[in-house]
Amino acid sequence: MIKTTDYNDVIIHQEWCSPCGWLDLASIGNTLVMSDWVEGWHRLPTLSRFRRLTKKEFETGTSPVIEKAKTQLFEYFQGKRENFDLPLEFIGTDFQKRVWTALLDIPFGETKSYGEIAATVGCQAYQAVGGAVGSNPLSIIVPCHRVIGANGKLTGYGGGFEAKTWLLSHERSKFYLS
Repeated sequence: MIKTTDYNDVIIHQEWCSPCGWLDLASIGNTLVMSDWVEGWHRLPTLSRFRRLTKKEFETGTSPVIEKAKTQLFEYFQGKRENFDLPLEFIGTDFQKRVWTALLDIPFGETKSYGEIAATVGCQAYQAVGGAVGSNPLSIIVPCHRVIGANGKLTGYGGGFEAKTWLLSHERSKFYLS
């Protein structure tokens, strides 16, 4: 049974099926903390980081912000939404939070390189930026799929190469059709 109580002492989470893979949506109180790929390569480190930094356990359920996230993700996949309007909480290091905040500034249908993100956050260590991008727990909502290599080629993605390709194609097709 899925609970509908909004708890502040646990991380409420629920899996949701998107057109390009299963996402695990999670909240603490009234903030969304995760929209992560269930089958993603960084899933276990993300769950471990959340437990370590929040001292909270995961509990299956839903919350108003999870329901709002599902609605907005559905609108995104229908081509009716380009930006998300959700209360977010970043759970990570200060550096990761700076990188994830910079990702929010990448416009719909566009891409930026790791080097461009590094310059935005004042860091010359592209690999550190790549690690922070790869640790983003709010996939799609915080658009790490819009980050590409300096040569313009697609790079790794927590949801897999096929999901990244799908998301960029989805955004570009809407962008070019408008």
